[in-house]
Amino acid sequence: MTSLIVTADDFGLNRSVNRAVEEAAQSGILTSASLMLTGRAVDDAISIAGSMPSLDVGLHLSLTEGTPVSLPHTVPDLVKKNGHFYDSPAMQGILLQFKRDIAAQVKKEVSAQFRAFADTGLPFVHIDSHHHLHVHPKLFDIVMENAAMYKLHTVRIPYEPWNISGQICPEHRIRNMFYSMVFSPLCSVCRRKAELTGLRSSDAVFGLYRTGQITERWILKLIDLISEQNGVFELYSHPCDTSNSSGMEELKALVSPEVRKRICDRGIKLIRYSDL
Repeated sequence: MTSLIVTADDFGLNRSVNRAVEEAAQSGILTSASLMLTGRAVDDAISIAGSMPSLDVGLHLSLTEGTPVSLPHTVPDLVKKNGHFYDSPAMQGILLQFKRDIAAQVKKEVSAQFRAFADTGLPFVHIDSHHHLHVHPKLFDIVMENAAMYKLHTVRIPYEPWNISGQICPEHRIRNMFYSMVFSPLCSVCRRKAELTGLRSSDAVFGLYRTGQITERWILKLIDLISEQNGVFELYSHPCDTSNSSGMEELKALVSPEVRKRICDRGIKLIRYSDL
């Protein structure tokens, strides 16, 4: 049996993303969304999610985009002078050090984002992160502590099997092999930790090797490949409704009748994180 969770990340980043999430959930294959509480349109996203009980919503923990939920002056090493988070490469450098004062600030902000999600009143289903930063071993421990506090049962572990994705991701091959070498061992550590605490995850996640390039044609190829496997898989995406953008192409793929038909023809069951 093959099951597939289809998630939209960055929910709350802006209204273009929010509109795409709503459309893909209503008219397409989207089953889940990850709420970015550091985005500019969080309240709009919360309103949309509240009107769509069939859409699972989880926390898209962000330390690399937007403004912190904590007051910026309380997490000074995580933000630039304008109060916004550093971008991903800079934040990775900061986290590699993970000195005591930085660790305290990270714990503060992670806890603030968990608390802010709980305060929305939405069912708290799963946890993942912007740029998959939560697979950092020390950050993953902080995430697990908060997940236990809020009684979460599911977490994204972004392991993408090269034996499947390598067949349909010919572009950026060197970059993707580097991703595989970095993420595979980190994900193995995270999975062992998650299993010890009872946190569940999918067997594999797809989207890393095609970030910003997910199309209808690519999803159709992915469906054919995973239909030959038993397990629970996740496809994550970044849809938006901005014209002539990569996000628009992803939205078109998520609402494609051909994609839905292929999923049905291959006997794949669309599920949500809560179904785990």
